[in-house]
Amino acid sequence: MFGSARRTWVLGGGGARGAAQVGVLQALFEANIEGPAAVVGTSVGALNGASIAAYPSLAGTMMLREVWMSRQALSVFQAHPLGIIVSGVRRDQLSAFPQRNVRRLIDRAQALTGITTFEQLRVPLAVVATDLNAGKPAVFRSGDLTPALLASTAIPGVFPMVRINDREHLDGGIVQNTALNIAVDDGAKEILAISLMAGGEYERAPAGFGELIARTLQLSLHHQMLSDYERLRQRCRIVVFCPVTTPTATWEMKREHVEAVMESSRVAMAALLHQRGSRLFRHSGIHYLQLS
Repeated sequence: MFGSARRTWVLGGGGARGAAQVGVLQALFEANIEGPAAVVGTSVGALNGASIAAYPSLAGTMMLREVWMSRQALSVFQAHPLGIIVSGVRRDQLSAFPQRNVRRLIDRAQALTGITTFEQLRVPLAVVATDLNAGKPAVFRSGDLTPALLASTAIPGVFPMVRINDREHLDGGIVQNTALNIAVDDGAKEILAISLMAGGEYERAPAGFGELIARTLQLSLHHQMLSDYERLRQRCRIVVFCPVTTPTATWEMKREHVEAVMESSRVAMAALLHQRGSRLFRHSGIHYLQLS
């Protein structure tokens, strides 16, 4: 086992790139990395984090793989959200898809884990959403998991706002896509984060408006994480793993593609662990995983 420090795991948002997060998680548990003492998740990282907090083990990750291979997951991630928005949402609509698409995915995951409330989880979970009224993060830690997960994954223009305690909520990635500061404020002394918005170098200019917006959003969220890392690394040891994906790599979701993304990220993470071992976790650092 690499190290014995009790770590908070922070799982960032990134839509369909969440498949890469699953591969990294699998490699970590296969290498006998100590499981999390707590989990903080945003957007798709909250969906993944709920399964890991339920079963912080390789078995839990394999259940999560099954969730990602399900028709419910393929339905939710059937098209890139920016492609949907760019193609046009009617003026009388605030969202392109009904909430039930994500709810079915959450139901699928909960059917596998058998866990529906925060209190049933084996390790504490913080789910980060955006309080649209206050314009700041909303962090859910207790009660039913479903409303919190729906709020954290409510991508603007794609899924409807979620009303909780008379307040409207949207995707947590708007304000805290990789919520390092939430973990630090909770008292974490060591953080293992999987951030999904690192992008490979573009060899050509974006081909259309959708690609342009996707690229700029990806860059913005990744550099937000880098800024938070630099600001917080003096308060906490932070190790970040970044699977590198192209901005449009997950615009089309097919079963074989999802499986390939999970496997390539698993292999890349396993190779880094084999090369560096426990040294990876002795100092703060950001490690980019080039996917094959």
